[in-house]
Amino acid sequence: MPGAKRFEKKGYAKPKHTRSTIKRLASYMAQYKALWIAVFILIAVNAGSSVVSSYAIKPALNDYIIPLIGKQNPDLTKFIKMLALVFSIFAAGAFASWGSSRIMLHISSDVLFRIRSDLFEKLETLPIKYYDTRTHGEIMSRFTNDIDTLRDVFSQSLMQLFSSALTVSGIFAMMIVLSPALTLIAVASIAFIMLLAAFVGKKSAGAFCDQQKNIGRVNGYVEELIEGLRVVKVFNHEREAIASFALLNGELCASGTRANA
Repeated sequence: MPGAKRFEKKGYAKPKHTRSTIKRLASYMAQYKALWIAVFILIAVNAGSSVVSSYAIKPALNDYIIPLIGKQNPDLTKFIKMLALVFSIFAAGAFASWGSSRIMLHISSDVLFRIRSDLFEKLETLPIKYYDTRTHGEIMSRFTNDIDTLRDVFSQSLMQLFSSALTVSGIFAMMIVLSPALTLIAVASIAFIMLLAAFVGKKSAGAFCDQQKNIGRVNGYVEELIEGLRVVKVFNHEREAIASFALLNGELCASGTRANA
């Protein structure tokens, strides 16, 4: 039974064929143009509702709440109408968020099913040498962990990126209208935060890559142990197998901690 030494940790390497990979993923998503347009419209509605509802606090305080302070019999008709309007905006944003999430769930599930199907067809055409040089766990990791990462990208990251871009743009425009001085201070603070996030992102990218590699190594080692369980029992290799697994699992936990730090 091979030990854990053959799973030596390698340094972080930059992704290969990034452009071609993005183009291939885009070709999968291009078949849902109508749904993508609907998603973008719903995300725009959600972002717009967030911006408008945030701005509505100012007129609600200045025009409705503050003038009513101290009055014995205040007329709440206009204030109630304002609350109804704000509630309608929130409801529209919540419905748009729900609708975009449901559509993205359908797109991501369908795209990932096609990717897994194409990947399985590709495996059927590969030579035997490919399987001799890779463990079963490493191959399984392609179908599970790597593709699950794509699910997160399709169902969450893309939506959050577009929604955040629209929300930030709308809020920034609103801030300039309300107070240019405070806007300048906020922009300086955001620039500092972005530089800090970029620094942390570079560190966590290598840790995330190591985490994915270690997951494949752990899966491969467990697969070999299960297939060679009788050999392990015959030669009393339980302690060595547990020690090797503990070493690999420790590296996985350590890389996961670095990725989530």
